[in-house]
Amino acid sequence: MTHGARRPLKPAYLILGDDLPKIETALKRLKTRIKEQSGSDLNIDEFDASVDPGSQVVNAANTLAFLGGTRLVLVKEAQAWLKADKEVVSAYLKSPAPDACLVLVAEKLAAGDLLRVAMQEHGEVLEFMAPKERQLPGWLVEAAASRLQMTLGINEARLVVQRCGANQTVLLREIEKLHTYAGDRPVTAEDIRLLITPTIEASIFNLLDSLALNRGSEAFAAADELLASGEGPAGLFNRILRHFQNLSRVAAMWDEGMSQEAIQAELKMKPYPVRKLVEQSAVLGTDSIARRLAVLADTDARMKGMGTLPDEMELQLCLGRLLGA
Repeated sequence: MTHGARRPLKPAYLILGDDLPKIETALKRLKTRIKEQSGSDLNIDEFDASVDPGSQVVNAANTLAFLGGTRLVLVKEAQAWLKADKEVVSAYLKSPAPDACLVLVAEKLAAGDLLRVAMQEHGEVLEFMAPKERQLPGWLVEAAASRLQMTLGINEARLVVQRCGANQTVLLREIEKLHTYAGDRPVTAEDIRLLITPTIEASIFNLLDSLALNRGSEAFAAADELLASGEGPAGLFNRILRHFQNLSRVAAMWDEGMSQEAIQAELKMKPYPVRKLVEQSAVLGTDSIARRLAVLADTDARMKGMGTLPDEMELQLCLGRLLGA
């Protein structure tokens, strides 16, 4: 094979993971390759497994490609298929159409899942896992350099993550904005504060994380940002109360030996917030969580009529007491 030659396409791929930018890049390259072969996008069929049955996907894959190219059959949310759908697609994989490339995309499939096993035997499995929260600043530094040839320091990257949250697509969009503004010079903290307004979600996350980890100045700064953005003190207090109630539940379930996946199913929450709750409950311990819930119960009563101070002042006092509990 000559240097730079492309690998021939496999008859099928399974793309797993939650690194959406990488997954979208991989799919974009596949689509471009198919279009180059036939000079048209008529050979690309897209499906959603939450609404489209496996039989419909197999029929598309068995349809002759336009102008003799390769037909790309792309299926998102493949984890949503029922057993019958997976059986139909797995049977197809044993003898795939010679001019088709079937691509299934799923956030997660168990090691013994019918589709995953079939893909390992007859196609290729690719995994793109999003970086953990603590890895995001380093990931952002690398993304800035590789995608934009942009100099972004690690401290500046931390500030971007703090103001934007953990959504990679949002982070990439914001560094593109910073790059346009700063040009060839390194991005500064002042640039970030000027151009990136903290999202409500990011500010709430920073507040709850700071309260759980006793980072006082960061907690008060996040609360001030939220109040300035229009979040009411009573509504913000209720968010904090729910968070510590969930912390208490997670700590109890973790102590009982429940796995993170089981806790996630019990609370009907997504993996990331459950992982954060597990981490925070491990740092705080059940005694500290109980003391903070007592502070919150007292503040709740005061804000509902037993106290004489305005709600915003009650909230500020509550934050101080939580940090000392």
